[in-house]
Amino acid sequence: MSGEDNRMDSADTRALHRFQRGPSAHRCPAGHGALRVWPDADAPSGVCLICTACGHRVTVDDTSRPGTADDEPAAQTETAPDVRLSDGIAPRGLRPDGTVRTTGWAQFGNMPIPTGFLAALAAFSAAVPLAPAAPLVPVVAPPIGYLAWKLGRRWRPASQAINTRRVPIAALTTGQQIRLYGTAGPVGEVSSVTACATGHLKVRMVGGLEILRRPEQQIWQVDLRN
Repeated sequence: MSGEDNRMDSADTRALHRFQRGPSAHRCPAGHGALRVWPDADAPSGVCLICTACGHRVTVDDTSRPGTADDEPAAQTETAPDVRLSDGIAPRGLRPDGTVRTTGWAQFGNMPIPTGFLAALAAFSAAVPLAPAAPLVPVVAPPIGYLAWKLGRRWRPASQAINTRRVPIAALTTGQQIRLYGTAGPVGEVSSVTACATGHLKVRMVGGLEILRRPEQQIWQVDLRN
């Protein structure tokens, strides 16, 4: 791992990640919520705080860092899954293992296509062949499909997640949120990235889940919306 990766995984930086998930986090002046911890080779600390929505950036130095892990009780060094949104609340789809169940898997550019609309469209498409025998079926099918999706979301809460960019596994740093499998499905927050003897990288998520990938393999970073 490079020096920059080591600084992103240092005790100070992990403490800063925890601070930014709390109620006293440094926030974007434009109202976009808590700033994200981001690697910065030009900063003495090796990291900065940045708003991923508008690009507002704050340099992090020793005076702006919160208390480090050395200042905290040992019992707090290993916490329960603590994935948080920019406003400090837990994602709607957060599961006990620390991963986040998501919806809105289809998107046009950076704009998500509502899953409820897709459910209604699928129900309509399935009902069209029945129109000659039952003309009203295609009319009632879309609201039934939408209602079924709505009930399913109540039964299994999910967060809306937007794919933002693809990056190689080797570029991942602590605190980034990624798709665990392909372009859709659950999201995890990176806790650490370590090299294996086989040449692969082991990516550990908040909550303990681990995935093994090649350093050059591309993975989607995401923006959790709720």
